[in-house]
Amino acid sequence: MQNLILDLFNINSEDIDLFTTSNQDSSVICTIRLKKKDLFCPVCGKRLSLNGCVIKNVSHQVLTGRNTQLIYQARRYRCTNCGHSEFEKNPFAYKGFRTSTFVMDQIMRDLHNPRINYTMIAQKYHLSTNQVIRYFDSFVVIPRYSLPESLGIDEIHSKMAKRKGASYLGILIDNDHFSLLDVLPSRNKSDLNTFFLSFSEKERLNVKYVTIDMWEPYRDIAHRWLKNAVVAVDPFHVIEHLSNDFSKVRIRIMNSYIKGSRGYYLLKSWNRLLMSDKYDLDGPKKYNHVFHTKLNYGDILKMILDLSDELALAYNLKEWYRRFNCDFSFETAPSELDALIHAFQRSGIKEYEEFTNLLIHWKEEIINSFLFSDISGLRLSNARTESMNNSIRTNICISNGLSNFRRFRARMIYCFNDHVFYSLSSSLHSFKTNKH
Repeated sequence: MQNLILDLFNINSEDIDLFTTSNQDSSVICTIRLKKKDLFCPVCGKRLSLNGCVIKNVSHQVLTGRNTQLIYQARRYRCTNCGHSEFEKNPFAYKGFRTSTFVMDQIMRDLHNPRINYTMIAQKYHLSTNQVIRYFDSFVVIPRYSLPESLGIDEIHSKMAKRKGASYLGILIDNDHFSLLDVLPSRNKSDLNTFFLSFSEKERLNVKYVTIDMWEPYRDIAHRWLKNAVVAVDPFHVIEHLSNDFSKVRIRIMNSYIKGSRGYYLLKSWNRLLMSDKYDLDGPKKYNHVFHTKLNYGDILKMILDLSDELALAYNLKEWYRRFNCDFSFETAPSELDALIHAFQRSGIKEYEEFTNLLIHWKEEIINSFLFSDISGLRLSNARTESMNNSIRTNICISNGLSNFRRFRARMIYCFNDHVFYSLSSSLHSFKTNKH
């Protein structure tokens, strides 16, 4: 225990005058006294005289996982010439603090994990939640940043956006370096305009690519502020739209069958074969209790598509678009997309009308999604933000209600941006809760 604590605070064993440990309930008590050193008065320069010791309790969590209290016997000195008095330098904690600098450092490291809330950390280090929050507010440092070459604009649902009369917070992402640039109070145009106004025109002109979902204000904002940027729609959102519309076709046809019939069974129980290509259609046959014979995935898929010509057409169009999304390039995409739009229009499938209009309305941005970033070499998309957004959602969920947007913004940027750091100090402050 002694060597561990001395190493953590960079103290030489030769500087220790007293070190004892004892157990008290579930805590470990370490009593420490440093060797006496000559100190001189900062006022008059005379040698200070020893004027007793003062007990200082320092909360400290070590690797044992048990609460550890450091009982530091701090020597107090007094100048007999001018009356000035002061304590010897405290190597364990800042002046006036009862938490060791090591614990504060560990707290800030733990706060990098968005899946841990303030209460969890407080319990780990036997502190109050408010104390942990105040350390975060005081120590986190968010420097000014520049706009990246490839900027992603996304959103996440949160009740905090209601203060702006919205349902979603705005998320700004550096696509090339997979880092979170900023969190906006809403995804409304007013907040997006304010964000881009904070950068110079030169900085805005450096943005080459902008990836968005199909939210019209994002495109308007990008064209207004990022004049040199190519705007691309996230391919995942297009596929998601198409999959949802296809599901509506399947459900409509399924509901035309009597519950318990073979057609209903196929469309209800085996719809996953229609939605995913991960299944080996030519795999081994297994006994099916409904048809009383051995079937593989390919047999079942054929039986499903044989139920309805309309379903087969809807399925083939969906798969055509998925192949187009995976196999084509920026140069070959325009002509193929024209063919796809024509085929969707001719299909007469009512559930695909909205998707057909989507392809027409976002045609340029869909074609742009086949471009690749100069820096990362990856295709333009917001796909790499999904894991980040999932972690942000987890943080919102485990936080049991968030009311301070400023703190939430700082915490998320701290978690997802390597350029954001922390700096321990003896000065504490707190982010004021937004009232509007």
